[in-house]
Amino acid sequence: MKQKDAGKIQAENHTRRKAGAPPGRRQAEKRRRALLETAGDLFITKGIETTTMDEIAAQAKVAKGTLYHYFASKADLLEALRRVFIDDFMARIMTRVETCPPDDWVARIKAWIDETVNAYFDMSGLHDVVFHDFKLPHSHAMTDMAVNRYLGELIDNGTKADVWQVDDPVWTAVIIYYALHGACDEARFGRQSMEDTSRKLSTLFLKMLGVDG
Repeated sequence: MKQKDAGKIQAENHTRRKAGAPPGRRQAEKRRRALLETAGDLFITKGIETTTMDEIAAQAKVAKGTLYHYFASKADLLEALRRVFIDDFMARIMTRVETCPPDDWVARIKAWIDETVNAYFDMSGLHDVVFHDFKLPHSHAMTDMAVNRYLGELIDNGTKADVWQVDDPVWTAVIIYYALHGACDEARFGRQSMEDTSRKLSTLFLKMLGVDG
């Protein structure tokens, strides 16, 4: 290939790149994450309906075209935020559980409970935005069932190891998760102490499984 032809192809490739797209996959992902964090902060403080794409771009210190390169609309931003929330939430829980011995199922369940409570309190603002504040179909709002599936696997593995006997690990996980969710909301908005929530839930849920904590 002639040098002139190679230069021409390079120039055409550069022209085809959308405005606002930084070169390099890592840099693009870094900018995308920064835009999501900015949008999340504004959604929490101002609300989704009143936050505009112009405000998000201005707060992130990028051109509006750059924001639209990554996200076509607020709905697109919100869906991406929801996926990031689930990934971050699950990463926290799984990392904590994996600090326990692989065959200590009581410790792993307790770790799941403790870190789920901690993550819920720490991330409650964004949780409320991505799951409650925006109008979603009920089935879509169940995206956080990934947490239930993981808990169901832990319960099932404990049953197989003869630590407890649970006929339906998935159903049990659903009951535990939504009881935990309600208890955390009571601690946030009611009279229950946040500090005692994890301990009390561990005692209750382990009794449900038929073991002492």
